[in-house]
Amino acid sequence: MRPRGLLGQAHWNLRHEGLAATARKLIRATPWIVRRAHVAIGPLLPARAQRRAGLPGADHRFLAGPLFHVSASELQRSSDVQRQARTGPVTSATWFVSHFDHLAFGGIYTIFRFISGFAERGVHNRIVIFDRKTTDPAEVKAAVVRAFPSLAAAEIIVFNQEAHRIEDLPPSDVAFCTFWVSAYVLLRYNQTGRKYYFIQDYEPAFYPAGSMYALAQSTYRFGFEGVVNTPGLMSALRAAHGLDGVSFVPAVDERFFFPAPRSARGGRLRVFFYVRPNNSRNAFELVTIIMRLLNARYGDRIEIVTAGSDWSERDHGLRGKVTNLGLLGTLEAVGALYRSCDIGVVYMLSKHPSYQPFEFMACGMATVTNRNEDNLWFLKDAVNCLIAEPSPVAMAEQIGRLIEDPELLATIKEGGARSVDGDWPARVEMVWNEISRR
Repeated sequence: MRPRGLLGQAHWNLRHEGLAATARKLIRATPWIVRRAHVAIGPLLPARAQRRAGLPGADHRFLAGPLFHVSASELQRSSDVQRQARTGPVTSATWFVSHFDHLAFGGIYTIFRFISGFAERGVHNRIVIFDRKTTDPAEVKAAVVRAFPSLAAAEIIVFNQEAHRIEDLPPSDVAFCTFWVSAYVLLRYNQTGRKYYFIQDYEPAFYPAGSMYALAQSTYRFGFEGVVNTPGLMSALRAAHGLDGVSFVPAVDERFFFPAPRSARGGRLRVFFYVRPNNSRNAFELVTIIMRLLNARYGDRIEIVTAGSDWSERDHGLRGKVTNLGLLGTLEAVGALYRSCDIGVVYMLSKHPSYQPFEFMACGMATVTNRNEDNLWFLKDAVNCLIAEPSPVAMAEQIGRLIEDPELLATIKEGGARSVDGDWPARVEMVWNEISRR
C-alpha cells in the first residue's frame, strides 16, 4: 500500500520506480505544490500579492474594504468640489501614487516626469503612497531624488487606509489619481481646488469582465478631468464614458533610446520579443507560438531574443532556441538591447500602444505589432511598422516579410525613426498650460 502525503509518496516512488520516474512525477505535481503553498502562506501576503497568486477569496477580501463603498453623498460632494471655480495660481499638488519597486520603467516614470516638471514651475508636490502602509518614505524619497533632483523638496506621505483619514491629508490646489484604485481615494479627497485623473491605459481591461472590471470602469464616471497618455486612449474614454481632458503623445528618452551606427550590426538578423506572461494584454501564449513558427522556418538565419519577464523556455518547446534576458535592470541596458536587434515584436491588446513601439523605433528597429483600432493614430501599417491580425500565423508572416526583404526592413526602420521624438519637456508644458490656466 502506498503511503499518504507528498514526502511519503516521493519516498515510495524513489524505492519502487527509480529516480527518473520520481523526478517526472514531482515536476507534474509542481502546480499542486505551489497552490498548496499559496493556501498556507496566503493570509501572510499583501492583498495585491494574494490577488496575483489567484488565491481563493483574495478579490473578495480586497473589494470588501471600505475604500470601494462609495455612497451617493460622497459622489455628490466630490462633484461639487470639481464644479467650483478654482482661484489663484497652482502652487501645490497632491499625487496619489501606487507603491513601486522600479521607478525607471513604464508608466510610473512618466508620472514622475510630470511631477518633476511641475516642481520646476514652482509647485510644491506631495506624493501619497496609498496602497502599502509598510512603505519606507525615506527609501521612496531617495529613489525619487536620484532620478529627479528637482523633487528634493517633494513631500512623501505613506497613507495607511486602516489608521488614517483622507480628510486629514493637507490641502492642495490640484490633486491627481494615477491608477483606478487611487481614484477612490481622490474621490474623498475634497480639500483641493481641482481633481485630475492621470490615465495611461484602459485599466478595466486588466481584468476579466466582473467585479474588479466594474469598479475600475466606474472611476471614469467620477467627474475628474483626464490627463491621458495618447490621443487614442483619450478618444476611447470620451466616447465610452464622456470623460474630458487633455492628452499627450509619449516621447522617448533620448539618453537611452537612440539608433546604433549602421556598422554596429552584422551576422544573423536579431528578432526581439517583448514577453510578459503575467500581463494578458501582451498575449504571451501567442508570442510563444510565433517564436516556434519562426524557428521552424528560418532556423539559424535568425536569433530570437526576449525580455520583460522571466519564463520557462523549456515549458514552451523553446529551450535552446531563444535567448531570454528576463527583466532588465536599467534603461541603459534596455536601449543597448534594442540597438542590437533588427526587428521588435510586441502585442498590445489594450487601448494604449505601450512604450515598446516608440522605443523600438527610436533605436532603429523595425516594429511588428497586432492590429488594434485604438492605436492606429500612431501605428501606420507599411509606414512606420507592420501590422497583422493577432493570429500567430499572420504575425509570423509579417515578421517573415522583414526577414526576407532587406529593402522593406530598411523602409520600416526609417519610417519608425521619423515617427518619434524625445521632447518630453514640450509634453509637460502642454499639460501644465491646460491645468494652470483653469
